[in-house]
Amino acid sequence: MRLVFLSVAVLAGCSTKDDDEEVGLPVLGLGSEGISNVQLIKVGTAQHGLNTPRDIAFNPDVPGELWVVNRADDSVTILSGVGSGDQTSEHIIDPFAMHFMDEVSSIAFGAAMHEASSSLNFGTCQESTNTYNGQGSSDYFMGPSLWSSDPDIFGESNSDAIAYLSDLFGFYTDLGSHLDMLHESPLCMGIAHDYDNVYWVFDGYNESIYRYDFQEDHGPGYDDHEDGIMTRFAEGEVSYEADVPSHMILDKESRLLYIADTGNNRIAVLDTESGEDGGSIATMEPGTTHLQMDDASIWTLVDGAEFGMEAPSGIDLIDGVIFVSDNSTSEILAFDVDGNLIDRLDTEIESGSLMGIYAKSIEELWVTSAKENRVYRIEPR
Repeated sequence: MRLVFLSVAVLAGCSTKDDDEEVGLPVLGLGSEGISNVQLIKVGTAQHGLNTPRDIAFNPDVPGELWVVNRADDSVTILSGVGSGDQTSEHIIDPFAMHFMDEVSSIAFGAAMHEASSSLNFGTCQESTNTYNGQGSSDYFMGPSLWSSDPDIFGESNSDAIAYLSDLFGFYTDLGSHLDMLHESPLCMGIAHDYDNVYWVFDGYNESIYRYDFQEDHGPGYDDHEDGIMTRFAEGEVSYEADVPSHMILDKESRLLYIADTGNNRIAVLDTESGEDGGSIATMEPGTTHLQMDDASIWTLVDGAEFGMEAPSGIDLIDGVIFVSDNSTSEILAFDVDGNLIDRLDTEIESGSLMGIYAKSIEELWVTSAKENRVYRIEPR
């Protein structure tokens, strides 16, 4: 398949034959489609606590700090000084991760901070129907969680919250370190930050895209979620595929949400400013606000079958280039924002492994390999 030329300044480092044809991106091997022209550098393994890693995100406030979410033990691995000779790791399981990070699928750093911290909040989604790690039957009381990245908060029990809730409920209650949680999206497969404590999520159970506004967090380990506002978009227009995250990225300038719609084998785009108020719908959690948005504009940017894709999972956007990881074929593909193919790379990693992808620059990609329990950095050779 012919690769297209993209006449934008950010691709000035790409090798071209002439003004009409693009040879490819250096980070994807300059059109060779194989790994001979790139470096696949292993930077994280099971020795660092990786345990079915499904997504990654760099902490914008701490240089070189990479957060990895692990499905198998509902955990986070934090790699500090990642890729350097001084790299260290920390493996954290929240005291009540069996609910608030159960079967975690995705992570996104935000902009807001807890009032007692100078560290950024972040959100996670969970591919769970809420069984508390198999200890109970599914009640579908699940959705995205809000956390603080403050090392004095994340993963630590809050004694004040424990005392308050234990007295309120009449039995010992430790809800870990979560700052907030909302509960309209079981099988939550992807999350993207918008602003403040507002996030977009891929709801696998309702096959919808949701806008979640946590508003003010309730503090570490408490449980007052009543100020939460949840809005359902594009109901039935995206499709869930079990065990394969459907990650998303928001272009905050255009207000377009790019979606790895795994079950439909496509890259979809939602205009987050579109739609009409469809009124209120029933809530799982009393006191919260649950709304329907009708007739939002969502369309197919990339039909996966046309490009040999089978299960798009990870997605990121940088400098006008959309990078997509294919969980089935183990390829990474790059498209422009009009859906034209720029380049592709066969990583030769085992099928079913590639999930989260993070573009730190146009020439530096980071990916998770779930079956290998690894994180790789990909650079030009």
